[in-house]
This record gives sequence, C-alpha cells and structure tokens, in this order.
Amino acid sequence: MDIIFREYGSIIRQKWGWFLVVMLGISGGVGLDAAVPLFYKDIANGLALPYSPTTLAMLLQSLGYIGLMYVGIWLSWRALELGMIMFQSWGLNLLDKRCFEVLVRQRYHFFENNFAGSLVKQANRFIKAFETIIDWLIFQFFGNLLLITVAFVIFYQQQPRFAVYFLIWVAIFMGWSAGYLVWKLKFDTRVAELDSKLGGAYSDGIANISIVKSFALEQQERRNISDIADESYRRRNIAWLLMFVSFAVQGVLVFGIELLLVYLMIRKWAAGNFEIGEFVLFQTILMLLIRHLWDFGRDFRRFFTVLADAREMADVFRQADIEQDKPGTQAHTITHGDIQFEDIGFAYGGAGLFRDFNLHIKAGEKVALVGHSGSGKTSLTKLLFRFVDPQQGHIRFDGVDAQDFTLTALRSQISLVPQQPELFHRSIRDNIVLGKEIPLEQLRDVARKARALDFIDKLPQGFDTLVGERGVKLSGGEKQRVAIARAFLEDAPIVVLDEATSALDSLTEQQIQVAIFDLIEHKTAIVIAHRLATILRMDRIVVLENGQIIEQGTHAELLALRGRYHEMWQHQSGEFLQVD
Repeated sequence: MDIIFREYGSIIRQKWGWFLVVMLGISGGVGLDAAVPLFYKDIANGLALPYSPTTLAMLLQSLGYIGLMYVGIWLSWRALELGMIMFQSWGLNLLDKRCFEVLVRQRYHFFENNFAGSLVKQANRFIKAFETIIDWLIFQFFGNLLLITVAFVIFYQQQPRFAVYFLIWVAIFMGWSAGYLVWKLKFDTRVAELDSKLGGAYSDGIANISIVKSFALEQQERRNISDIADESYRRRNIAWLLMFVSFAVQGVLVFGIELLLVYLMIRKWAAGNFEIGEFVLFQTILMLLIRHLWDFGRDFRRFFTVLADAREMADVFRQADIEQDKPGTQAHTITHGDIQFEDIGFAYGGAGLFRDFNLHIKAGEKVALVGHSGSGKTSLTKLLFRFVDPQQGHIRFDGVDAQDFTLTALRSQISLVPQQPELFHRSIRDNIVLGKEIPLEQLRDVARKARALDFIDKLPQGFDTLVGERGVKLSGGEKQRVAIARAFLEDAPIVVLDEATSALDSLTEQQIQVAIFDLIEHKTAIVIAHRLATILRMDRIVVLENGQIIEQGTHAELLALRGRYHEMWQHQSGEFLQVD
C-alpha cells in the first residue's frame, strides 16, 4: 500500500490548493449539518410550551438560524464538489500518463512474462481506485471523524454519561468494521488476481482468434475461460459472504445504540428530568451518525476491494529492474556502424548461453547469422538493442560502449525489420512515420523504395487507411513493406533483419529482397535467417551453435569447409527440405 499512497499523495501535493478547498468544504458541510439539530431542539421545546409572543419570537429566531445554516451547508457542498472536480479529474489524467510511463519502462522480459490484457486491466484498476480511495478518505474517514467529534461534544454538553456510551459504541463499531475488513483483504486480493487472470485469458484468446478458429479450438478456449470464471465466482462468493457477516454485525450494533438511547430517555422521563427537545436533538444526530457510519462500513468494503485491485499495478511500480539511463550516459552518434562483441557472457532464464563470445562486424559489412533454434541468434539481437544486458563483457559501437549510450540514442540508430512486423491499429502513414512530421513527398519516396507505394495507392484511403489491430488487414508481404519503409525513413547506420522474408511466398520474397538490399546498401547489416538461399550475397556468414561461433566465412568458403553450414545447405535444396 506504500506505493499506492505515495502515488496518490503526490497528486495531493501537486494540487494542494484544490485539495484545501475540498477539505474546507467537507468541514463546513459536515460541521454545520451536525450543529443544525441544536436549533431543532429549541424549536421542539418551544412547540411543547403554550403559545406566547416570546415563544413565537424564539421559534422564528431558531428557524432563521437554521436557514443561515442551510445556506452555509449549501455553499460548503458546492465548494467541495468544485474542488473534487478540479482535483480528481486532474489526478486521473496524471495517473493515465504515469501508469503508461511505468509500464513502458519495464524491461523486455517483463512483457514476455505478462499478458498485455492483464497489464491494461491492472493499470485501469489502479487509476480508477484513485477516485474511490480519495472519496473514502474525504467523505468517510475525515467526514465521519469530524461528525463523531462534533456529536461527542454536543452529547457531552447535554448528557455526559450518554456521550461516554456513545464513544464506546463508536469505538466498537469502527473497530469491528476496520479490523474485520483488514482481515478480509486477503480474500479480496484473491478475487482481484483471478480477475486479472481472466482478463489475460480473454485477451490471449481474442488476440489469437485466427488460431482459435483455424484449429477449431473454440470449445477448448471456452473451457479455459469457463474454468477461470468458475474459480473467480467461487472466490468472489466467499468474499461477498464474508461481507454479509460484516453487515449483519453492524446491523446489531446500530439497533443496540438506538434501543439504549430510547431507554435512557425513558429513564429521564420517569425521573421527571426530560425535555422533548433533547430527545429530538439526540435522535436527529444519532440518525445522522448511523446513516454515515453505515455508509462507512459499506464503503470500507469498497475501499479495501479497490486497494486489493490496485496492489497488482503497485507491484509493477515497485519493480526496481527497469530500463533507465545510467548517470553519465550520452546521446552518442554512430557514424560508421562498427560493432564489436567483446568477451560476452550472458545467461538467459537461468541457462547459460554466451560465454566469452567475440564477434567483430566492420562498418558497412553485411553479416548473416545462421544456426538451429536456440543457438543464440535472436539473443544477440536483444543484446544489440539492450533489451537485455550481458552479465560480462562489452558491446561497442564505433568503439563506444553500449552502456555509455542513452537507450533512446542507441535504439534510434538501429533499424529492425522483424519476421512478423508489429503494426499499430492506426493508419499506414502513422505506422511508417511513427510520430515524425514529414512531407507527403518524402513519405511517398520511402514507400516507393520499400516497394510499398503500389499497394498503398490502391487502398481506399491510401496512406490514411487503418491497418487493423496488429495489421490484420494487410498481408504478410504488405506488412513487411511497411516495416521496410519505416526503416528507410529512420535511415539508421545499422539494420537488423530478423527472418524478414521467411514467412513470405517466393515471388513476394524476391520483390522484398530487392527493397532490402537497397535499404542496407550503405549500412552495416545483421541478417538472421533460416533459409540459406536468402543470404548468399552476404559478405560473411556466421554459424552459431549453443552460443558459440563454430564457423564463419562467405557462402563458398563455408561450403568448402564441408562442416555444419555445408550440412545445413545439403538439407536445403534452394529453399525446400529434401526428404530422405
């Protein structure tokens, strides 16, 4: 909860002026509301007397005071509402930005281990919890504390013994509500965890709907969702039944204080020491208190529920292993594109991969990385972009250690064209420019170089055509062309192509290969490929196995060695597997 109150407290500090308006408003509204029954006491006592001009004047005067109190109450609540609008709306806006900032600062592996849908749900609950928690702290905690204080002072002035009984009752009521609900928090936390899990399962199923439908997995996915939903239902029922117990005990306590009040009034009447106005005063304040404290007990449940909801996102805030620039880093410029892996040691997921790994890629050199799955090709890419950092050794660009670059500077100077390009659910223009402001002619030029202009011009809205979530409206070749156009526009000195054409048909691949070689012509290029026919024109081919370089050279040199590369080539006739 420390993170929750730290983040929410920061909003209070930044908007302290409007928060002060809120506190003054609640103080005036609650304080004056609790004081009104004092004048109703005088009116009740006056009405119990025979008519006289003096009594009438007293009644009208009390009525006038009540009117003034109501004006004060009305003004206080309007000030409170205005303050809440200005304070809370700004706070929600800040938290929207803050949660996204915290999420994008997480390391790459964090997103590999978490559902996107679950993270979005956690962030939304953390943001919405702000409104509920602030409402509870102001209206229930502070408002009720103020009301109890004013009521105790009034009761003590009128009837000290009853004031003591009242204070004991409040302590029992508040102690039960708070203690029981704190104990119940673990049940609410389990409900929130299942809710996130259910959201993640929904997101996973919907995001992979093509797999679900093409493999006829509808029934299986329904069962998966059903199992999680049933478990969520059972845990929610337990939490709600425990809340039922809390309400039942609170009801007994409310009835008890009401019976005690009436009993004390009867005893005073029997002793001949009774004023009808005093009964009206006590009954009015007590009913006001009971209503507020009943709301306190009900909203206390909601308070702890949203605390449980917000705790998952708070754990993300607490993550210490985040992406951040170390002191002294600079926005160095990569001029030539020389890359040096020096004595790299790296263990991924607890398993060692690279040990004393060395590789030098000269400026402008086109190097292909080949090897079976798990050999380390993709891990080298992650190290290059600093999605992960080596445990030992150095990666240098033009002689400058990668750790000395700011992350933004480093990554903006390396272009990536992946096997499955990730596209935003935005227009083709937005997916190429990625936030840059460029003239239309330049946009058309990079699209032309990427061999994408022809298909874009045929679309209904051209560059303004929405591509759908993850680019589902485009074919694989069209998405690759958009990714290549993006790289042309970025014009980085280093280009990484990660299986960029392996998912395409032969004709589309040939067209995109032309665009790729135009892209990397004057740049340093690292090409990861399984299909060896796509890398014949590389300056050097590096063969990896279990994180080690076992062979390297040109295509012809490696075939002459008759080693692992020769074996892989023999298993591929052009681009097709031979069947023994």
